[in-house]
Amino acid sequence: MSTADLDRMLADLRELVAIPSVSADPSRAGDVAASAEKVAALFRGVGVETQVVSAGGAPAVVGRRQGPPGAPTVLLYAHHDVQPVADDWHTDPFTLTIDGERAYGRGAADDKAGVAAHLEALRLLGEDLPVSVAVLVEGEEEVTSPTLGAIIDTHAQTLRADVVLAPDAVNAGVDAPAITTSLRGILNVRIGVRTAARAVHSGIYSGVLPDALGVLVHLLDSLTDDAGRAAIPGIAADPDPADPSAAMSAAEIAGAAGTVEGLRLASDELAADLWTRPSVTVLGIDAPRTDAPSMVLTPQAAAVVSLRLPPSVSPAEAEEALRRHLEAQNLVGAEVSVKVLLGGRGWSDSGRSSASDPALNALSEAFGRDAVTLGVDGGIPFIQTLTERFPGIEPVITAVQDPSSAAHGADESVSLRTLAAAAEAEAGMLRRIAGAR
Repeated sequence: MSTADLDRMLADLRELVAIPSVSADPSRAGDVAASAEKVAALFRGVGVETQVVSAGGAPAVVGRRQGPPGAPTVLLYAHHDVQPVADDWHTDPFTLTIDGERAYGRGAADDKAGVAAHLEALRLLGEDLPVSVAVLVEGEEEVTSPTLGAIIDTHAQTLRADVVLAPDAVNAGVDAPAITTSLRGILNVRIGVRTAARAVHSGIYSGVLPDALGVLVHLLDSLTDDAGRAAIPGIAADPDPADPSAAMSAAEIAGAAGTVEGLRLASDELAADLWTRPSVTVLGIDAPRTDAPSMVLTPQAAAVVSLRLPPSVSPAEAEEALRRHLEAQNLVGAEVSVKVLLGGRGWSDSGRSSASDPALNALSEAFGRDAVTLGVDGGIPFIQTLTERFPGIEPVITAVQDPSSAAHGADESVSLRTLAAAAEAEAGMLRRIAGAR
């Protein structure tokens, strides 16, 4: 890609990053709407007839550009909403900042870079578009896409396609291209424990009356084994990946997380642990403060727990298994409640879609190195929603971000080389998909 082409991509990305489209913050609703309008205008500039639509939630952009008669249709997916920001950034999160070989800003990787890649791919193809193109850029992916299904249903005629390209995963490394072939599902729950109507003196009742916090700690501990692996009967792992070589190494995981010296990982089977096995994470606990504790037995406590699920396990199946497990582990007869906060099924391209090989070849050519296939821990709600409505569609999940992009965190960034190669690869994918049909 020429310097002028990359500068054009960065100009698009700069405009998008400047809009603080934080979908989780109601006070930013106007910014999310402005972001949708900007995305729609940018796509109109590359020949896509777009409109901003809503189904009661955040606005999305849908559109279409017709290709040659009889050509396949490829749906270009991305999202224009972003995560909130904290005060630990080294740059202004809503000003795209170039430092060395990376561009920093909220959404610079997740997923406004995906929008920029789509735009530049269409520019590179110009008038020689080999396929028909549909566009869907949603505005609520970061809040689990609650109205996306309704948007797809309403605009099915515009969005119907043979293949979907979704650059919303993570590459195998910096400038190391990958296609994601499996996504773990998710189930977030609030587990509540109640043992009494009121707090009572710990000096009088301790040793006899169970306290809610102690019961909760026992229940949370029972969710994993001594190594930290999920241990909930009824939530079984999927088969181990056939090729685990693209998984992050132990050293890469330690470096990305900044682990303390001597910390042991759950196992050395990292690909299976990250892609096809369940996991348990305690996200938060409601409990008395440690800086001003009262000498009482706590009557109620709660925790929010996130289960990552193998692609074959539905959130409903996991919820049922969790409830059975907690009931079996509730040895003192406390009141235990489970409230589902979030659920999303995983996905697996177990049959290897016909678009995968053309996509891998295009990535390899654009990046100058072999592209790989891998699984991803996080889910993309859109994939499940779309495949349920269009059963024959073939997802191709690519990435612009890499393990060092810090998506969702401070100083989010994208590699400039990856940004350019992603657009070139997508243009190549569209040519190859047209030729394969």
